[in-house]
Amino acid sequence: MRGQARSTHTTIIKRSAKKHHAGVHTGAWKVAFADFTLAMMALFMVLWIVGAVSEEERHEIMSHIHGNTIFSNQSFLSIPLKNKNGADKNFEMLHTNKTRDSMKERARENRWKEPFKEPDQIRKEVVDKSATEMQDLSRMVLEISKAHNAQSNLNIEMVPQGLRILIQDDKKREMFPRSSALLTPFFTRLLAELAPVLNDLNNKVIITGHTDGARYRDQELYNNWNLSGERAMAARRALERGGLDDAHILQINAMADQMLLDEKDPLGAANRRIEIMVLTKAATEMLYQFFGDHNPKVIQTDLSDQHTKVIQTDLSDHLTKERQTEIKK
Repeated sequence: MRGQARSTHTTIIKRSAKKHHAGVHTGAWKVAFADFTLAMMALFMVLWIVGAVSEEERHEIMSHIHGNTIFSNQSFLSIPLKNKNGADKNFEMLHTNKTRDSMKERARENRWKEPFKEPDQIRKEVVDKSATEMQDLSRMVLEISKAHNAQSNLNIEMVPQGLRILIQDDKKREMFPRSSALLTPFFTRLLAELAPVLNDLNNKVIITGHTDGARYRDQELYNNWNLSGERAMAARRALERGGLDDAHILQINAMADQMLLDEKDPLGAANRRIEIMVLTKAATEMLYQFFGDHNPKVIQTDLSDQHTKVIQTDLSDHLTKERQTEIKK
């Protein structure tokens, strides 16, 4: 009986139903996160590139975006908009979607219309700026000469190419000992005073050495060409020690006794001099073109045009008034 009871015993197993979550896990968040990461990487790349590009390179990039090219005063002009869609026949041959391209063209033209200026206007602004800078420079040079009581040693002349500063001997002071390229202390200090003034301008400088008519016995061993060149180099070193950046110096010249100021007295003190020519932007560009095509993007300016003549006249009048005022005092 007991065996039958045990054999007929039934074991009941109860299985509970698993609860399923309402949502289903998918990989959509991974896609969104990947897009976000890609966007951040692109942003960092743009910031890195912008930080690595210099200010001058940015202007060049913007000029290309505006439609300017590096070729001599040429530009890619906008295609004229003639029909309703904003494109002419040539434009239709190059673009199939005329409406879209004409809208882009109009938007670009309206966006950059204000910054564009006519070449004549740009040239006039450059010339006017150069005139103002030259006037300020001449005024400061005169102040330096008065402060050091060097009116007879430091003179300035206005020429079409810029401002010429003449530093020369007189009966009391010598810039260099006879047949030497060693600057005397007074003129070393004078050049040191001029250096910061020249460095503040964004103009190129030419330094030229001149000698008097005295000749060496052995011209092959050493002559006035060597002496004038070494004196010009000595002036350059004094200016650089005084604070003039060497990037401002465009040329060092040796003229020997080929351009005497006092031809009646070839041995006169006025002939022994150093000339510092501060060039205008136009004169600098002409010099670059003379020795080779250095930078075709520099604005071309005719030195004989009306604006340059006005500058020369204004500066000459200014210098004359300064000298008359000094004489009256």
